Amino acid sequence: MEFLSVAGQDSAEIMVRRSRFIASVAPAFDEEEAERFIDSIRLSYPGATHNVYAYTVGTGSPLDRLSDDGEPRGTAGYPILEIIYKRELKNVVCVVTRYFGGIKLGAGGLLRAYGRAAAEGLDKAGTARYAYYNLIAADLEYDQLGRVQRELESAGCMLADVSYGATVTLEAYVRSDLIPMICGKVKDLTRGNVVPVVREGRYFPAIS
Repeated sequence: MEFLSVAGQDSAEIMVRRSRFIASVAPAFDEEEAERFIDSIRLSYPGATHNVYAYTVGTGSPLDRLSDDGEPRGTAGYPILEIIYKRELKNVVCVVTRYFGGIKLGAGGLLRAYGRAAAEGLDKAGTARYAYYNLIAADLEYDQLGRVQRELESAGCMLADVSYGATVTLEAYVRSDLIPMICGKVKDLTRGNVVPVVREGRYFPAIS
């Protein structure tokens, strides 16, 4: 399964009637990862008046969460989540930190300010199409490493680790739809002596 999310972690800042709004955005693939990011933003801005957030995680039935963090109900977390929905993004968390500037914005003003801050944060982070990559591991002889590594790199696989011992263990992330082909090539290059082990992986921006 592929989906659109933010390309990476980034932030953007706007001023609205003396209030400072800082939107911090990151990809997140489960609730725990999203909550860790939210906690890290709170620690980064300890004097902030509010740390409002919204996120959606999961690839099947997504889990959505939002918080107004003391702002009037429906004026802060909701416009952030609405921007995420409109852009059809998945697995993304956005925290908008506010430093109150002394002028009340009213419900409409808050909706516009939080929505605008979130939009600018998402713009800054950019978008990417993500795909699932399995992790494969192959125990190779030293003279097999170069050939196998070149084959994996030419196929768009991402090298994860190489460890050296009596043999060389190579680990790489491979798009799930390419697993049969890649495993077949590794087997051919090692004359049938090595069949990679396929393990659980993770999502990455897709490589064409």
